[in-house]
Amino acid sequence: MVAATLLIAVIAASLLGSGCIGDGDDGAQQSMKLQIAGSTTVLPIAEECARVFMEGHPGDRVFVSGGGSSHGVKAVADGTMGIGTASRDLTDSELGAHPDLAPHAIARDGIAIVVHPENPVDGLTMAQLQGIYTGEITNWKDVGGEDSEIAEVPSGGIIRDIVKFFNCGEDSGIMVVSREEGSGTRGYFEDAVMKSTGKEITDHAIIQDSNGKIRTTVAGDKHSIGFLSLGYASSDVKTVALDGVAPSTENVRSGEYAISRTLLMITKGEPDENEQVFLDFVLSEDGQKIVSDVHYIPVGNPGTIENSSEITISLSFTAEYAEASAFKWAGNRNPVTCGAVASDPDRPSRQTPAQPFPP
Repeated sequence: MVAATLLIAVIAASLLGSGCIGDGDDGAQQSMKLQIAGSTTVLPIAEECARVFMEGHPGDRVFVSGGGSSHGVKAVADGTMGIGTASRDLTDSELGAHPDLAPHAIARDGIAIVVHPENPVDGLTMAQLQGIYTGEITNWKDVGGEDSEIAEVPSGGIIRDIVKFFNCGEDSGIMVVSREEGSGTRGYFEDAVMKSTGKEITDHAIIQDSNGKIRTTVAGDKHSIGFLSLGYASSDVKTVALDGVAPSTENVRSGEYAISRTLLMITKGEPDENEQVFLDFVLSEDGQKIVSDVHYIPVGNPGTIENSSEITISLSFTAEYAEASAFKWAGNRNPVTCGAVASDPDRPSRQTPAQPFPP
């Protein structure tokens, strides 16, 4: 009896070793784990692509979080994340320190200038926009709006917060809202709008650290102005034309709108197997349909690029992409009033957890 048992064990072991039992599907059984972090502009695309990808690949996990473009670049460069996302080109210093970084174009986007829905101003010239953000224009009256002179307040700290609270009345002037240093959206805005002036964004600007918070802040103050990704524009705010051109997907696609950019997913060197599988999905017909659904502009499959500002991407669109979609990624769209605290509208979705993998 003992001999028979040993014989069975030996045969089973040899079969397992030869691949005849159990390991024929080993590769298919192994679950994929991939972490993605970076631009809050790219966040809606990454989250929804991850959600749909995981629905079609049970057991695979794609973890998505924000943090900003600079965070995404640093995280992929140091190996903390498999894929970093950015809403701007890689800088010379980033490429100098990490020459193996490989950006992949996944979408196009415009940066929309937004004001409160009750603001009568429907359009600005580039010169007017520059004047507002340098602090030279401080009254909406000077650009066709209501007479509302701004009070000079400190650029930060509790005094500014107190003044903001009590300035909720009708007599407050232009409240300039901007993204933080390191934001890809701010970086591109500075290049496209501020660079030619040789000046910085005014020290009196209110700084927010995400597109969603910009939208919430502008929605909560009728004298405010901000800039955000076109994909985050909603009925909570009003977009204004720039030099007579509306910030629409059609005008970004044609190149007529002045502030447009390429959105990137970045790998360290050539993508590994898991990274490539996910990138292939994002650039597939289904993935690019998601890009369109969340109100960005598909790019097809341009592949790896050296620097997105140095190439012209040929955009091809199907009727499916062009159709208006009922889906609208808008996060928490509850407007905030002066003195109230809003929940973060850019929190990661429950379907795509942002926490690191368990040890």
